[in-house]
Amino acid sequence: MPCRSMWLLNTATYQLVQEPDPSQVDYAILSHVWHRDEQSFQDIQTIHALARESFETVPEDDDPKLLTFIRSRLSAKIRHCCDYARARGLQYAWIDTCCIDKTSSAELSEAINSMFDWYSHAMVCYVFMADVPHTENPELPGSAFRRSAWFTRGWTLQELIVPWGNVFLSMDWCMVGTKASLGTVIEDVTGIERDVLLRARPLHSVSVARRISWATSRKTTRVEDEAYCLMGLFGVRLPALYGEGRQAFVRLQEEIMKRIPDQSLLAWGYILPLKSLKTALPTLERVPIDQLRSSKGAYLFAHRPADFHKHSAAFSPLPLGSFARMLGLPSLDPPLYMPTSHGMRTTFPVATIRFPSAGRDGSGSGTDPDTGGVDVLLAVLSCCDVDGRLPALILAEQDASWKHIASGFDAEHGFLYTMDGFADEPLDGPLDTGCLRRGGTLTRAEWIRRARAADETHDQLRPRIALLDSEVLYSELFRSTLRVRDVCIPYQSLHIGPDSQSEMLTRRFPKRTGEGFSGPCDVILPAWTLEHLKLLNVDVDVEMRGGGMVPLPVRRSGDWDNKQGHHTLQLYDGPTAILVTMYMCPTAAARPFPPERPLHAWVSWHNASLYSGGGVDSENSGVPPRRCSGESEHVSTWTDGKKHFPNPLEDSSSVTLRFISLWDRDELSGVGLQDYLGYNLYKPPFYALEITYERSVPRNSTSADEYSG
Repeated sequence: MPCRSMWLLNTATYQLVQEPDPSQVDYAILSHVWHRDEQSFQDIQTIHALARESFETVPEDDDPKLLTFIRSRLSAKIRHCCDYARARGLQYAWIDTCCIDKTSSAELSEAINSMFDWYSHAMVCYVFMADVPHTENPELPGSAFRRSAWFTRGWTLQELIVPWGNVFLSMDWCMVGTKASLGTVIEDVTGIERDVLLRARPLHSVSVARRISWATSRKTTRVEDEAYCLMGLFGVRLPALYGEGRQAFVRLQEEIMKRIPDQSLLAWGYILPLKSLKTALPTLERVPIDQLRSSKGAYLFAHRPADFHKHSAAFSPLPLGSFARMLGLPSLDPPLYMPTSHGMRTTFPVATIRFPSAGRDGSGSGTDPDTGGVDVLLAVLSCCDVDGRLPALILAEQDASWKHIASGFDAEHGFLYTMDGFADEPLDGPLDTGCLRRGGTLTRAEWIRRARAADETHDQLRPRIALLDSEVLYSELFRSTLRVRDVCIPYQSLHIGPDSQSEMLTRRFPKRTGEGFSGPCDVILPAWTLEHLKLLNVDVDVEMRGGGMVPLPVRRSGDWDNKQGHHTLQLYDGPTAILVTMYMCPTAAARPFPPERPLHAWVSWHNASLYSGGGVDSENSGVPPRRCSGESEHVSTWTDGKKHFPNPLEDSSSVTLRFISLWDRDELSGVGLQDYLGYNLYKPPFYALEITYERSVPRNSTSADEYSG
């Protein structure tokens, strides 16, 4: 079947040429990270029109004066790409910025659906890494190659996997290596197996969940592109409908379900291991239906690729015969999926297990109905991990026996979660949960707070999948209740209308949801920062209470509109005191209620004897805040919220500050509506401050000068 037509750039004349069948033409494609000054399809056409207007007669396409005029107005990226390809005998190149007419929605949609084919037919893919020097060994730990922004973009995933050959180019267009020579490094960075990268293993042999998991840490400019950039990896096509938001990812999963018999697609979210039904089961509590409606975990399909945690990638599909034998069933028919107004209707092998829940006094854990025991339906999926364990959807019945809600239960006493997406019951004593604070057994309120502090949402922390060990699968209790049942699970999130109170508030107060850094605010040091400073024997003047750090208030109590509201954090390293001062901009106009001003932060070095002994009030210590000389001093303008402050007294010591917003607008639906509104409307924003301290030579302790950034 001929490939769909595409626009190609002539590498000698820089003209755009439409090729009806690209599979018959040798061309290179350019993979890169977009920047603001990229030239479009219309820009290239305009440059050529202006170039020809400067001639009295129609010039030849290869006229030297014409080409000089055109080259002088082309971006350096386009010029270098054409030069590099032409020098290697390729007449055409394809660059996504200028070879698609994005003013035509039809052409844009066709191009998005054709990209997999275009990448497949390309002779070579040139990967331009504007942040990688050619003088550095890419294999070294922490190399610029490993840290390149190119590995964090959604569209570059297809551009890495699909082409037969990739050539990686440095910032000055020198070859760093090829996909074959750097395969081990790329596998280490991306998690994509080398044999898949080099096409030694067919892409279709990789499970659906694993293919989606490759995109969990990648970003796209448009939310819809999280889905569109994955279409080719599954051989599906979708019309591009920009403006539909995360519904695009739901449509992608629906299309995958129609075409690929792999139920690892449904094995996303947090996982609750079940090793035995004889030992004590985790305590679960039924979630009211009104809370579930705003929870993305209650639905069949994932909200975004990041919902596929590390362990989801470990599931591989099982043949129906093997799956039936593992469950002790004579046979199983292929499941049929029928979309209805209630959700996706299908069949699963379902076992009913009674879990304990909190008693009426809030302390019981019995299984008797009078003490709150709940029946949990485990719908087993036909896939397994490397240890032979089977995932099962945790379902709750709603209204009728055939209608169900996934993730319909909370853990009354909370769970701790690993980066793999596993849930474990809390243990006694302090634990490092990977969140911002330390603690032991979690109350429900603390559990939700930690979810926010870890940039997770309440619904994400509901166990959605039970991981069934062999002892569970072969137990009499499990097999005695196992039946193939007709179930129906909602398959798309309910939309919060534009007139809802929550959406009006996010429009009115955008900085409440992590789009900027402003005060008044509360600041907390992450656990990894406290550990980093502890290893360096640096004392931190913060208050610990109940196993956690008390947030630092950047404001005056009861005074929202205080221009000089500030807080100074004191670090002590031997004879040196390092002061980190955070304050609200003294000159910027305050926003409407609640009044907000841009956040400033700076670092100064002093003699520790001036500040030791606790004689200095942390609210008022250090040099008073300066006047603001422009927006460039606002934390919101720092790249990635990060800024480096060298010590003017020592060349080798420095402090790097990085502010992290703990609220994500896209996660609004994941937090209970009243929780979200109550926390954000009546309390200041909550930020994490990551501090990296570097020193390598003895310090001169005689000077008390200061440095500010």
